[in-house]
Amino acid sequence: MRAVTRSGEHVGEWRLRIYADTAEELFAEAARAIARQCGPMGGELGPEQEITVEARDLPTLLVDWLNEMLGRSEIACAAFTEVTVLELTERGLRATVRGRRVTRWRSSMKAATYHDVEMARYGSRWRASVLLDI
Repeated sequence: MRAVTRSGEHVGEWRLRIYADTAEELFAEAARAIARQCGPMGGELGPEQEITVEARDLPTLLVDWLNEMLGRSEIACAAFTEVTVLELTERGLRATVRGRRVTRWRSSMKAATYHDVEMARYGSRWRASVLLDI
């Protein structure tokens, strides 16, 4: 089954819900969800970048990963649509990303928050919910 993203907006916040078959695919889909919010893209894929993020547990790692992707996207004015999780543990993530330039930045996302973050396996699927400030 493919990874699925659902989202909902509220004044000042955006709830991102992600469903995937594996934890690795959940993290990759989370990054792609951020990329889809950046704005229209153009040009060739940029160079591959390797990213390492560490945290105390998987839900915290997801928030830190999203904040890393938000920061990199805004600094580079790029949407990282190509994501490969190379290694995932309870406390760390190593991945490669590639992105395209954003021609008109439209994202209002400021940061992923730890408030109400959830990430767990339910049956055969992984599910996560993260609140982002907008």
